[in-house]
Amino acid sequence: MIREVDKRNYSYNNNDNERVRLINGFAEAISENIPDTTSINISNINPITGSPAMVTINNNEESDGRSFITRAIDYMQHTSAVLSFSPETGVATEAEFVPDPNVITTSAGVSIVHLHQHYRGIPIFQMSRTVRFSGNGTVEDIVGDNVIFNEEINVMPEIDVNSAIKKANEYMNLHHQVDEDAKDGWGQPIHHTDLNTSSYEPKILVTFPTVARYTVLDQGEFGDYIPANLVIFHQNPNSRLAWRFIISLKEMVAQYEVIVAADNEQPGEILYFKQISRHIKAKGNIYETNPGDGRTMVLFPRPLMDYPVKPVTELPSDFPKDWVNETETIGNSTEAVFCDSNSSTLQVCSPATHLNGNVVNGMVTFDPSDATGNDQKILNIFYFCNYMHDFFYMLGFDEKAGNFQKINSSGIENAGDSVRARAYSGPVFGTANMSTPVDGQSPIMRMGIVASNNRHTAFDADVVFHEFTHGVTNRLAGGPLDFGSLEQPQCNGMGEGWSDYFALTIQNYSRNVEKVVTGAWVSGNPNGIRHFKYDDNFPDHFGKLGTGRYREGNEHEIGEIWCAILMYMNRRFVEKFGKDKGYNLAWRIVVDGLKRSRSNPSFLDARSDILKALEDLKNAGKISAEDYSAARHSAWKTFSKFGMGPNARSAGASLVGIVADFELPEDLH
Repeated sequence: MIREVDKRNYSYNNNDNERVRLINGFAEAISENIPDTTSINISNINPITGSPAMVTINNNEESDGRSFITRAIDYMQHTSAVLSFSPETGVATEAEFVPDPNVITTSAGVSIVHLHQHYRGIPIFQMSRTVRFSGNGTVEDIVGDNVIFNEEINVMPEIDVNSAIKKANEYMNLHHQVDEDAKDGWGQPIHHTDLNTSSYEPKILVTFPTVARYTVLDQGEFGDYIPANLVIFHQNPNSRLAWRFIISLKEMVAQYEVIVAADNEQPGEILYFKQISRHIKAKGNIYETNPGDGRTMVLFPRPLMDYPVKPVTELPSDFPKDWVNETETIGNSTEAVFCDSNSSTLQVCSPATHLNGNVVNGMVTFDPSDATGNDQKILNIFYFCNYMHDFFYMLGFDEKAGNFQKINSSGIENAGDSVRARAYSGPVFGTANMSTPVDGQSPIMRMGIVASNNRHTAFDADVVFHEFTHGVTNRLAGGPLDFGSLEQPQCNGMGEGWSDYFALTIQNYSRNVEKVVTGAWVSGNPNGIRHFKYDDNFPDHFGKLGTGRYREGNEHEIGEIWCAILMYMNRRFVEKFGKDKGYNLAWRIVVDGLKRSRSNPSFLDARSDILKALEDLKNAGKISAEDYSAARHSAWKTFSKFGMGPNARSAGASLVGIVADFELPEDLH
């Protein structure tokens, strides 16, 4: 492992009532100049950047035929002065935003446009805004974060890209640490490999003539080509010019995002260093959950009635589509192969072996003779990934939302990104992992042997469902073109929590006894791999973030709190509405909440997105007012129990400034 770095200043706090009052006064003054707008309200301030965390727009605008992207840009231009108003200087500087071309739509008809902040053509690291439109097409609000510039930034780098990558490489080799007791998210010892890339000599393959200087460097001793570009890195209250790199180690044991200062303050300084790879007509004889339940011959694809989820929108007439293109484990959403690594660590998958089925009476049949052999590993990872593709598609993770498909038959959005599912013969880094690039580039899922008991993760739904969900949440939060939308400590942990939640609840729907531990079969431990069971007795809450086992770097532990929250809410919904309606309502608002999500949300942002997604369903007539009232009470009961009442606070998605609140909103007392 390489020591991680984040030199943003989390101790500088802009959040105060006077600042809110001043910005609101400025907003009131300019709202008169925005057509059809009655008022602009600022509800709170991001304490790190000092910009409004939410801008609520009250207007009477009627749809005029313009696209949501055009209207989002229009509103960003109108409110730019509010977003970039500085009470310190009394001046508003113009903020520049570039829209994501994908318009996300929730099951309630809410439309979401994500826009990324730039400075004179250079992207600003992890700064983006999200414009949300209600089901009737009127703008609701603008959430997210942006930098307020009090002074001009020199966009000419003091060091070139070659010098910067050398500094990054030097840091990696100096700060490669070996913790012999380290364990991955599945409780298994992390295999350590030597790192020696000190002889790397950068070679520029291509540079694009833009202000941000997008560049691709030769891979050399690394595992892949190295993309690079200039970014603005906000250190609060100042911002710095820097080079950003995505560096993959050989054999893909890890991937890192690295930011190296390029200004005259301290050129070559490592400002940010974080690991970003995330360690979850045919028929086949597969394990539906794990080998403990035996194999079952099922149809590929499974009939719609076999899924617990109810479609949230009208499905294509040919859904579910064929999983198998011809006779191999290759389809539109998943390509599954076996990788004979013959090693204790993950190797490049070459050669890759597909599984061939036999054509019996016109049906391609996959029926491995060895129930624990390599062919079965290929078949099971192929089955699990296709099942999850169809499950999330029915929940709205479709082409427009950035799903994983080689060909988008709708003809829209980015295709060519089916999941490359690999079953390795030996252990892989992190026991199991899935790396998910932006829409249009294939995620890679890697499953391997658990060294302690020789069980294979490709056989366990707990593991594959978990890793697949990482891909879904990375694509949904912040939009499918945001590569770093779940990197800050709270949302990094929530990524683990969402993955555990879906892995468990998808299986629980068909069980008589609720499953409240994950990873039991693959670890050989009936208590699973987490510290506590995900039952109603889970002991910790939001207020514990930043303390004890919930400190930065412990994303799996932080994720336990988020999963416990979602599981508790799921149970309350089932109590109120019954199993079918309760599960489906919970899944629906969690996915819609992810679609509404800004980049790098906090627990409290995700809470608010879930509650607003529920309200959206009521406003769109998808649920009754009575059901909305009951569900809202159950959701708030859940969040308040876990310290996330209406007065809970935190400094963005960091682990500082955490204030728990166990009270219900006043109207629910």
